[in-house]
Amino acid sequence: MFRSSRRQAAFDFDLLMPETPVRRTARAANPDRDVVDAEFVTIKENRSPRPGNDNRGAARRQAAKPPVTLAMLCLAFIGWVDRRLARLSADAYSALVAGLAIFVFVGSGGLSVVVPEKQAVAASVNPLAISHVTVTPMEADGMDTLLINGIVENNGGNLEEVPALRADLFAAKGQLVASMVIEPPVKEVQPGFSHGFSAKLRHPGGKTPEIKLSFVEAGASER
Repeated sequence: MFRSSRRQAAFDFDLLMPETPVRRTARAANPDRDVVDAEFVTIKENRSPRPGNDNRGAARRQAAKPPVTLAMLCLAFIGWVDRRLARLSADAYSALVAGLAIFVFVGSGGLSVVVPEKQAVAASVNPLAISHVTVTPMEADGMDTLLINGIVENNGGNLEEVPALRADLFAAKGQLVASMVIEPPVKEVQPGFSHGFSAKLRHPGGKTPEIKLSFVEAGASER
């Protein structure tokens, strides 16, 4: 009787434990620790902008600005002038100083020493005037005469006394040929009024002479 000797297949078994992953090992080596100290920061809540005109920020900014005084403005101006002068050359600086010296000299009246001022003398204005003078040749009692007519006016604002009138006759070449005094038509003239007068003079002969009328005292001439 034959026994079949069948060899059973041998199986290899790995009896070693699987290696622990590195991650797990590190985690086991450094176990979680409890947090002992903690610092908390308070965060303010951002408020949403309110509708409407909020001028509180502008008011705070304006209140923070220091007030500008006159002294501050003067110091700023002096500093600006000093910086400008520092940029000038020597020639420009000398010309500026010379110009300022001349300006101060003229402004203080120094020019009157060099050029003497002419004193203007205001002529006195006589409110009385003679106007509308006419000369008419005529014959009276067989003699050639000249009839003179005119008006005495008061252009002032006060009552004026009328002086006597002087009539001067001049020839064609400007030579005085005759002169006479004419009595005034009235003694006084109210302001804004006028009075007419007339007088007869003897004709000097030749052509009709030129006549000039004036006040004896005031020296007012014919207009």
